[in-house]
Amino acid sequence: MDLADPFTFISDILMALFCAYFGYKLFHEFTSTYAKLAAFFFLFLGFSAFLGGSAHLLDLYLGKNPHLTAWTMQGVSILFLQLASLKLIPSAKVNFILRLLIFAFFGIFISQIITVQHFDVVKVNSVVGLIGIVSIIHIYNYFQERDAAYLRIPLVIALFACPAMIHSFDIYLNKWIDQNVISHLLLLPCYYLLYSAIKQVPITKMKTQRVPQSVPLEEK
Repeated sequence: MDLADPFTFISDILMALFCAYFGYKLFHEFTSTYAKLAAFFFLFLGFSAFLGGSAHLLDLYLGKNPHLTAWTMQGVSILFLQLASLKLIPSAKVNFILRLLIFAFFGIFISQIITVQHFDVVKVNSVVGLIGIVSIIHIYNYFQERDAAYLRIPLVIALFACPAMIHSFDIYLNKWIDQNVISHLLLLPCYYLLYSAIKQVPITKMKTQRVPQSVPLEEK
């Protein structure tokens, strides 16, 4: 068999393993809906990386469809992180409006994947989802509660710009260590930092929601 992009496959498998581990940890260590939805973000992202790596490796045999499936799964992962962020909004009306916008944009994303069939669609969806929704909601919560745990997430998301630019500008070392491999390797620490930031949010919410026990008055 002629295997295309073996190093891209290896870097994708590394991303899949990292994301699967982070998703597993979030799902089993926390009971909050926020953490559960964020866990599915990592799990679907890992599944997307596995499919993408396999599609690159067997590109000469499988064609375009596995890539489209992997891109769709990445869009689903972004959707879950947006839904997790909505759990931080107390207003039911605002929550409902944002939920409609999120699902409407996801529908547009799916239609563009089918018609355009280009990775730029995934990039736009990620920027809108991670910056336009996730980051803004967490920044809003930071100003509301003045807790740095909320601010860590948009700061970490900003770090994703580095591997994104490497991929967009086709920065590579050689035909084996190309822009895909370099960007994937740089994404690994970004995913770890994002996982570390996300798991602090349910911990913070547990502390703020904890009701102190009443202390009986001393008898005179």
